[in-house]
Amino acid sequence: MTASPPLSTSPLRHPLGSVQLYAPTDWFDLLADGDDEEAARTRCADLINRSYPHKAAGPRQEYTDALMAWRRVLLAQGVITHGVVAVPEGEYGRAVWQISAGVVDVGPSNQDVDLGEVLARHFGQELRGRQVYTESFPTAMGIGMGIISQPELLSADRTELFPDPPAARAARPLAKLGLAVCLACPPGGGRGLMVVGTCLDAEQVLAMASIVALIAGKSTFLEQPEPAEDGASS
Repeated sequence: MTASPPLSTSPLRHPLGSVQLYAPTDWFDLLADGDDEEAARTRCADLINRSYPHKAAGPRQEYTDALMAWRRVLLAQGVITHGVVAVPEGEYGRAVWQISAGVVDVGPSNQDVDLGEVLARHFGQELRGRQVYTESFPTAMGIGMGIISQPELLSADRTELFPDPPAARAARPLAKLGLAVCLACPPGGGRGLMVVGTCLDAEQVLAMASIVALIAGKSTFLEQPEPAEDGASS
């Protein structure tokens, strides 16, 4: 794989709080334009035109429309960034990663809690007995929790995010993907930053997970300024 893209911090706002996000500076962030639909469409159209120059104008317009529709879904779900990392075919293969981040509610927590289970509840799935790797780690916010998995595509409408061990499977999967999820939050819980990464090549999940963990580990919340005595913001 090539070296990780350069990272830096940038402030992003969310109804649950503003985040100083530590993230790559040279990836394509689908949400970088915020509410500016015109600017977003211009960037999406440029990306599609450069990615598919051999396609006719009609299909390229449809691809752009699809990107814009996906962008609206992400914004509606409270996602604050959705970055795409694409590396052309090379010595170590082709890489296509998508990494999203959003602010989520986190219940009361402490260092004795199984942090992997806390994160799994956000997905509505159990981790016990599944073929996943979980780890707790310190973050700039306080505590962090992470999951690495290789989701299995079982049919056109069924995907197991946290698969059973091979011996317990009823059938071979059609394909495997890579999934890395990290949640960073203060020791007392409350709100947290969830970072989710997916990759098309399951064997690249560890490399992608290092970026996901770095974003979650070094990002922080920006505290709102205290109101001045006259009622104005200081």
